[in-house]
Amino acid sequence: MSLSLFLVRHAQSANNAQDESLRIPDPPITPLGCRQAQRLADALAPLGLTRLYASPFLRSIQTARDAASRLGLQPIIHRELFEQGGCYRGFALGDRHPMPGMGRSDLQQLCPTWEIDPKIPEGGWNTLDHYEILPEARERAKRVATWIDFAYGELGDRRESGERWGMVIHADFKLRLLEALLRREDLEEHLGEVVNTSISRLTRSHGTWRLDFWNAHQHLEPEEVTT
Repeated sequence: MSLSLFLVRHAQSANNAQDESLRIPDPPITPLGCRQAQRLADALAPLGLTRLYASPFLRSIQTARDAASRLGLQPIIHRELFEQGGCYRGFALGDRHPMPGMGRSDLQQLCPTWEIDPKIPEGGWNTLDHYEILPEARERAKRVATWIDFAYGELGDRRESGERWGMVIHADFKLRLLEALLRREDLEEHLGEVVNTSISRLTRSHGTWRLDFWNAHQHLEPEEVTT
Protein backbone atom coordinates (compact mmCIF):
# COMPACT_ATOMS: atom_id res chain seq x y z
CA MET A 1 0.00 0.00 0.00
CA SER A 2 1.25 3.50 -0.82
CA LEU A 3 0.10 7.04 -0.25
CA SER A 4 0.47 9.72 -2.91
CA LEU A 5 0.29 13.29 -1.63
CA PHE A 6 -0.44 16.09 -4.09
CA LEU A 7 0.56 19.48 -2.67
CA VAL A 8 -1.15 22.34 -4.50
CA ARG A 9 -0.58 26.04 -4.12
CA HIS A 10 -3.76 28.15 -4.11
CA ALA A 11 -4.75 30.21 -7.15
CA GLN A 12 -3.65 33.83 -7.51
CA SER A 13 -5.01 35.94 -4.66
CA ALA A 14 -5.56 39.68 -4.46
CA ASN A 15 -2.38 39.87 -2.37
CA ASN A 16 -0.38 38.13 -5.11
CA ALA A 17 -1.68 40.60 -7.71
CA GLN A 18 -0.83 43.86 -5.94
CA ASP A 19 2.01 45.51 -4.07
CA GLU A 20 2.79 43.90 -0.72
CA SER A 21 2.08 47.20 1.06
CA LEU A 22 -1.58 46.77 0.05
CA ARG A 23 -1.97 43.23 1.40
CA ILE A 24 -5.03 42.28 3.42
CA PRO A 25 -5.28 39.48 6.01
CA ASP A 26 -7.51 37.03 4.11
CA PRO A 27 -7.86 37.96 0.44
CA PRO A 28 -10.06 36.24 -2.17
CA ILE A 29 -8.71 34.90 -5.45
CA THR A 30 -8.68 37.18 -8.49
CA PRO A 31 -10.55 36.68 -11.79
CA LEU A 32 -7.31 35.17 -13.13
CA GLY A 33 -7.17 33.01 -10.01
CA CYS A 34 -10.67 31.73 -10.82
CA ARG A 35 -9.45 30.63 -14.26
CA GLN A 36 -6.41 28.97 -12.68
CA ALA A 37 -8.67 27.11 -10.25
CA GLN A 38 -10.77 25.81 -13.15
CA ARG A 39 -7.63 24.65 -14.96
CA LEU A 40 -6.48 22.98 -11.75
CA ALA A 41 -9.78 21.10 -11.47
CA ASP A 42 -9.23 19.79 -15.01
CA ALA A 43 -5.72 18.64 -14.05
CA LEU A 44 -6.80 16.94 -10.81
CA ALA A 45 -9.91 15.24 -12.24
CA PRO A 46 -8.08 12.22 -13.73
CA LEU A 47 -5.81 11.67 -10.73
CA GLY A 48 -8.36 9.74 -8.68
CA LEU A 49 -7.91 11.65 -5.43
CA THR A 50 -9.47 9.93 -2.43
CA ARG A 51 -9.28 12.93 -0.08
CA LEU A 52 -9.00 16.68 -0.52
CA TYR A 53 -7.78 19.02 2.23
CA ALA A 54 -7.66 22.82 2.26
CA SER A 55 -6.16 25.42 4.54
CA PRO A 56 -8.68 27.69 6.35
CA PHE A 57 -7.73 30.74 4.27
CA LEU A 58 -10.37 31.99 1.82
CA ARG A 59 -8.07 31.71 -1.20
CA SER A 60 -7.40 28.01 -0.53
CA ILE A 61 -11.09 27.26 -0.05
CA GLN A 62 -12.02 29.09 -3.25
CA THR A 63 -9.27 27.25 -5.14
CA ALA A 64 -10.47 23.85 -3.90
CA ARG A 65 -14.14 24.35 -4.82
CA ASP A 66 -13.96 23.53 -8.53
CA ALA A 67 -11.73 20.54 -7.91
CA ALA A 68 -14.03 19.21 -5.19
CA SER A 69 -17.01 19.47 -7.51
CA ARG A 70 -15.21 17.70 -10.35
CA LEU A 71 -13.86 14.98 -8.06
CA GLY A 72 -17.09 14.44 -6.14
CA LEU A 73 -15.25 14.86 -2.84
CA GLN A 74 -16.22 16.55 0.41
CA PRO A 75 -13.12 18.58 1.28
CA ILE A 76 -11.71 18.84 4.78
CA ILE A 77 -10.57 22.21 6.15
CA HIS A 78 -7.52 21.48 8.30
CA ARG A 79 -6.49 24.28 10.66
CA GLU A 80 -2.74 23.57 10.59
CA LEU A 81 -2.32 23.94 6.83
CA PHE A 82 -2.31 27.75 6.99
CA GLU A 83 0.19 30.11 5.38
CA GLN A 84 3.55 30.55 7.09
CA GLY A 85 3.17 33.51 9.45
CA GLY A 86 -0.52 32.95 10.12
CA CYS A 87 -3.34 35.38 9.41
CA TYR A 88 -2.08 38.91 9.99
CA ARG A 89 -2.37 42.57 9.00
CA GLY A 90 0.56 44.77 8.08
CA PHE A 91 3.47 43.89 5.84
CA ALA A 92 6.75 45.25 7.25
CA LEU A 93 8.69 42.94 9.53
CA GLY A 94 8.04 43.97 13.10
CA ASP A 95 4.67 45.44 12.12
CA ARG A 96 2.69 42.27 11.43
CA HIS A 97 -0.22 41.80 13.80
CA PRO A 98 -2.24 38.57 14.15
CA MET A 99 -5.83 38.45 12.99
CA PRO A 100 -8.30 35.69 13.90
CA GLY A 101 -9.33 34.54 10.43
CA MET A 102 -12.68 32.88 9.83
CA GLY A 103 -14.37 31.08 12.70
CA ARG A 104 -16.36 27.84 12.67
CA SER A 105 -19.71 29.45 11.80
CA ASP A 106 -18.10 31.54 9.05
CA LEU A 107 -16.63 28.41 7.48
CA GLN A 108 -19.85 26.44 7.85
CA GLN A 109 -21.75 29.19 6.08
CA LEU A 110 -19.14 29.38 3.32
CA CYS A 111 -18.77 25.59 2.91
CA PRO A 112 -21.92 23.95 4.35
CA THR A 113 -21.08 20.44 3.08
CA TRP A 114 -17.37 20.45 3.93
CA GLU A 115 -15.80 18.89 7.01
CA ILE A 116 -14.29 21.48 9.32
CA ASP A 117 -11.43 20.77 11.71
CA PRO A 118 -12.90 20.48 15.23
CA LYS A 119 -9.93 22.54 16.49
CA ILE A 120 -11.28 25.65 14.75
CA PRO A 121 -13.23 27.76 17.30
CA GLU A 122 -15.99 30.29 16.77
CA GLY A 123 -13.64 33.21 17.33
CA GLY A 124 -11.39 32.39 14.37
CA TRP A 125 -9.01 29.63 13.35
CA ASN A 126 -5.85 31.67 14.00
CA THR A 127 -5.20 31.47 17.73
CA LEU A 128 -1.60 32.72 17.51
CA ASP A 129 -0.90 35.90 19.46
CA HIS A 130 2.07 36.80 17.23
CA TYR A 131 3.39 36.50 13.69
CA GLU A 132 4.64 32.94 13.22
CA ILE A 133 8.38 32.85 12.55
CA LEU A 134 10.25 30.30 10.43
CA PRO A 135 11.28 27.87 13.22
CA GLU A 136 7.66 27.76 14.42
CA ALA A 137 6.42 27.09 10.88
CA ARG A 138 8.90 24.24 10.58
CA GLU A 139 7.66 22.73 13.84
CA ARG A 140 4.09 23.00 12.59
CA ALA A 141 5.07 21.28 9.35
CA LYS A 142 6.58 18.44 11.37
CA ARG A 143 3.28 18.11 13.27
CA VAL A 144 1.39 17.95 10.00
CA ALA A 145 3.83 15.34 8.64
CA THR A 146 3.29 13.23 11.77
CA TRP A 147 -0.47 13.65 11.47
CA ILE A 148 -0.41 12.52 7.81
CA ASP A 149 1.39 9.31 8.77
CA PHE A 150 -1.00 8.77 11.68
CA ALA A 151 -4.14 9.43 9.60
CA TYR A 152 -2.91 7.08 6.89
CA GLY A 153 -2.07 4.35 9.39
CA GLU A 154 -5.40 4.80 11.15
CA LEU A 155 -7.25 3.79 7.96
CA GLY A 156 -5.93 0.25 8.36
CA ASP A 157 -7.97 -2.22 6.33
CA ARG A 158 -10.16 0.64 5.09
CA ARG A 159 -7.32 1.97 2.95
CA GLU A 160 -8.04 1.99 -0.72
CA SER A 161 -5.51 0.51 -3.11
CA GLY A 162 -3.17 3.46 -3.43
CA GLU A 163 -4.52 6.35 -1.34
CA ARG A 164 -4.20 9.69 -3.16
CA TRP A 165 -4.64 12.84 -1.07
CA GLY A 166 -4.64 16.43 -2.26
CA MET A 167 -3.83 19.47 -0.13
CA VAL A 168 -4.56 23.03 -1.27
CA ILE A 169 -2.11 25.12 0.73
CA HIS A 170 0.40 28.00 0.38
CA ALA A 171 3.80 28.54 -1.22
CA ASP A 172 5.88 28.85 1.95
CA PHE A 173 4.07 26.10 3.82
CA LYS A 174 4.34 23.83 0.80
CA LEU A 175 8.12 24.18 1.17
CA ARG A 176 7.98 23.66 4.93
CA LEU A 177 5.93 20.47 4.56
CA LEU A 178 8.28 19.20 1.88
CA GLU A 179 11.20 19.78 4.26
CA ALA A 180 9.43 17.88 7.02
CA LEU A 181 8.45 14.91 4.89
CA LEU A 182 11.87 14.57 3.22
CA ARG A 183 13.72 15.57 6.42
CA ARG A 184 15.82 18.22 4.72
CA GLU A 185 15.96 21.93 5.46
CA ASP A 186 18.10 22.94 2.48
CA LEU A 187 15.50 22.37 -0.21
CA GLU A 188 14.31 25.93 -0.73
CA GLU A 189 17.63 27.08 -2.19
CA HIS A 190 17.36 24.38 -4.88
CA LEU A 191 13.73 25.00 -5.86
CA GLY A 192 12.27 27.86 -7.87
CA GLU A 193 9.33 30.09 -7.09
CA VAL A 194 6.10 28.26 -6.42
CA VAL A 195 3.55 28.88 -9.19
CA ASN A 196 -0.11 29.47 -8.31
CA THR A 197 -2.05 26.16 -8.59
CA SER A 198 1.18 24.25 -9.25
CA ILE A 199 1.10 20.59 -8.24
CA SER A 200 3.86 18.67 -6.48
CA ARG A 201 3.60 14.95 -5.78
CA LEU A 202 5.22 12.93 -3.02
CA THR A 203 4.82 9.19 -2.50
CA ARG A 204 5.06 7.34 0.80
CA SER A 205 6.14 3.72 0.51
CA HIS A 206 7.36 1.51 3.36
CA GLY A 207 7.40 4.50 5.68
CA THR A 208 9.67 6.63 3.47
CA TRP A 209 8.72 9.65 1.36
CA ARG A 210 10.11 10.55 -2.05
CA LEU A 211 9.49 13.59 -4.23
CA ASP A 212 8.17 12.53 -7.65
CA PHE A 213 7.81 15.98 -9.19
CA TRP A 214 7.75 19.62 -8.08
CA ASN A 215 5.84 22.73 -9.17
CA ALA A 216 4.13 21.20 -12.22
CA HIS A 217 1.88 23.73 -13.93
CA GLN A 218 1.39 22.45 -17.47
CA HIS A 219 -2.36 22.84 -16.95
CA LEU A 220 -1.94 26.63 -17.20
CA GLU A 221 -1.59 28.67 -20.37
CA PRO A 222 1.64 30.74 -20.44
CA GLU A 223 -0.26 33.97 -19.76
CA GLU A 224 -1.91 32.36 -16.73
CA VAL A 225 1.32 31.54 -14.90
CA THR A 226 1.75 33.66 -11.75
CA THR A 227 3.70 33.38 -8.52
